[in-house]
This record gives sequence, structure tokens and C-alpha cells, in this order.
Amino acid sequence: MWTFGRLSTFEKLFRSYWYTVYDMCAYYLKDSDTAKDLTQNIFLDMWERKVSFKEQVEMEKYLTRCCKYQVLNYFRYTRRMSIMQVEDIPEHMEMNFERPDIQLQYKEMEKRIEAEMEKLSEPSRTVFYMSRREYMSYQQIADEVGISVATVEYHISKCLRRLRQQVL
Repeated sequence: MWTFGRLSTFEKLFRSYWYTVYDMCAYYLKDSDTAKDLTQNIFLDMWERKVSFKEQVEMEKYLTRCCKYQVLNYFRYTRRMSIMQVEDIPEHMEMNFERPDIQLQYKEMEKRIEAEMEKLSEPSRTVFYMSRREYMSYQQIADEVGISVATVEYHISKCLRRLRQQVL
């Protein structure tokens, strides 16, 4: 029985498995310092919760799961932080649409999009125009055209896919 309420048992576990847990974290993170931090978090959590196991295999599975979840939580956290940083960009950076080269690129892109939109078949073109030019919701478009919301979604996604392929 592995009970971690006693310091000596915990120290034995810590010394025996620290490098194994660290290696698992480092393998996925590719960052030694972060892997060390997550490894410490895993063992600290085990100590605080006074986890106990009947068999060594059960404990090893538990440590593996802890690594997995610590790494996944770290990736979620860093992704959320990067999204927050991207959302903050407009406050720190100003796009200058006054520059002639940017205006020219914008007009050229607009022409290419307009040309591709004209090539769209009906009712895709009508549905797309209602969504993007008249700013109607999918439900409003469905009511006006007399089709289901799922059909509106189909036409919009079809148009966007085509525009991405042809224009971008």
C-alpha cells in the first residue's frame, strides 16, 4: 500500500519517479523549465491530497494521467493567453489605410472577391449576399428565401470555401 501522508513514503516516491514524470512532461512540452514546473505541481498535488494506491502499477498509471492533464492544461492556458494577446493588438497597433499601397491592395482584393461572387450559382449567391451585404441572420435569410437554416449554412460554407480557394 502506497500512502503519501507520511513524509518518508512520499520522499521515496519523489526520488524514484521525479525524472520519469519530468521526462514525460518534457517530451510533450519541449521546454525544460516548464516541464520541471509541471512535475513539481504533480508531486505537490499528490502530497496535498494524500493520495494512496494499492499497487505500484496503479500509482504509475496515476502519474501518467497527471502528466497528460498537466500538459493539456498548460497548452489550454498558453493558448488562451495567446488569444488574449491577439485580441489586445488593436489597442497597441493601428492599421494605416491612408497609405496608397494598402488602399490599392484592398481594392484589388475587393474586385477579386466580387468577381468570384458573381460566378456563384443561385441560390448560393443570393444567400451569401443577404448574409454578408445585408447583414441578415441565418434565420432571417431562411424565412425570406423559404429554405431551412441548415440549407443557409450549407450555402454560406460553400461560398466561403470557394472564396478561400479562389481569392486567398
